[in-house]
Amino acid sequence: MGLINTKEDYASSQISNEKPFQFPIFKENENDDSNTETSVLINDLLNEAGRKMRSYEYDRAEEILKLATEFGSPYSAAKLGYINLRGLNSSQIPNYALSAAYYFIALKFIIIIPNAEWNVNLILEIIEDLTQLYRFHFNYQRDLLIWKHGIKVMKFIDNNLRDLTLMSKEIQKIKALRIHIAFCIALTAEIEGKITGDYKEAVNCYHKCEKVGPCELKVADKLVKKAHTKFRLLEPRVPRVQPICTSCKFEAKDLKSIWNLLVCSKCQVVACCSRECLKNHLKFH
Repeated sequence: MGLINTKEDYASSQISNEKPFQFPIFKENENDDSNTETSVLINDLLNEAGRKMRSYEYDRAEEILKLATEFGSPYSAAKLGYINLRGLNSSQIPNYALSAAYYFIALKFIIIIPNAEWNVNLILEIIEDLTQLYRFHFNYQRDLLIWKHGIKVMKFIDNNLRDLTLMSKEIQKIKALRIHIAFCIALTAEIEGKITGDYKEAVNCYHKCEKVGPCELKVADKLVKKAHTKFRLLEPRVPRVQPICTSCKFEAKDLKSIWNLLVCSKCQVVACCSRECLKNHLKFH
C-alpha cells in the first residue's frame, strides 16, 4: 500500500451537492515494490484535488480524493471524513455516518504499517473529529455498530501508542490522543450506565481521562476539565458499599434485601447480611 509523507491543508470551502450514504469501497495494496510508484501517484492526485478545490470544482475534487483513497491514502480518506463532517456548501447536509466511515478507513490504512512510522499529527486530527462526532452527532442506539467499531479502533491505537519512541515535541500530542480516546470510552460507559443504572465504570473512565492531562493542547485540555466535571457529577451515583455480604457472599438483589444489609460502622465500605456475619467481619478489623 502506498503512503505519502506530505499533507495539504483541509479545504476551507464546501462541496455543493449532497451525496446519499454509501459506504466507501477501497483497495489495499501492500506490495512493497509498488510503494514508491503508488506514493507518487497519490501525491499527484492530492495536488490535483487541491487545485480543484481552489478553483471551486468541488465535485471533481471529491472524486479525485475518492480515487486516492482507493489507492490506499490515509490523507485523502481523512479529507473525505472532514468534508462529510462539515460539508463544503451551505446547501449540503453533513453526512456523519459517511464521515466516520472515511475516518475509520484512514485509521485502518495507518495502523497496518509499523506504529513507529505513524503520523501522530494526522491521527490526532482524525481522533479529534471522531470525538466531536461521538459527543454531538452520534446516537448510541441508532449508531451502535459505528459507535462500537470506532471504540475498538481507538483502543487499538491507544494500546500501540505506548510502543512509540518519539521526540519530546510529540509527547503532548500523544497525551492529547490518549485524552480524546479515554473521553470517548468514558462517554460510552456513561451512556451504558444510563441503561443499566450502574455508573461505576463511567466514573472510573472519566477519572482515568482526567489523570492523563493536561497536555497544553487546547481542545484536549478542555476535555480534561469536562472529564473532571463528569466525574464530580457521576461519582455520588456510585454506591460506596456493594450489596454483597463480605462474610458469606450473600448478594442482595431486591430493594428489601438491600435495605436489610448492615454496613460496617468502622470501615463503612462493606455490608453484611446479618449480625452474625457482621461480628465475623469485625474480628478481622
